[in-house]
Amino acid sequence: MGLQGLVDWRGRPVNQKKHGGVKASLFIHFLGVMINIATIPMLFNLVSYLIGTMHMSIKDASTTATNFFGALFFFSFLGAFVSDSYINRFYTILTFAPIEITTSVFH
Repeated sequence: MGLQGLVDWRGRPVNQKKHGGVKASLFIHFLGVMINIATIPMLFNLVSYLIGTMHMSIKDASTTATNFFGALFFFSFLGAFVSDSYINRFYTILTFAPIEITTSVFH
């Protein structure tokens, strides 16, 4: 049984038990929750760092952290656009992973 009117890349009807469904949806939501669990505490710690160590006001620290994370999310959208439009995911990772590793090592 396939989903009504949906076909795969070869033109065959989509098998509902194989593609999509509750399992895929739960996995995507789980990944979203895990990303937020990792990202939101970093935002709060960055604000605390900017207030305590860098002696910024609360307003300036919050604005700086928000701008930093906004730029971070913008670059993830930019990378997704480049990956989907011009090169495939493998070559995107192959290209940008050494840059990320280099910046992490020399930080």
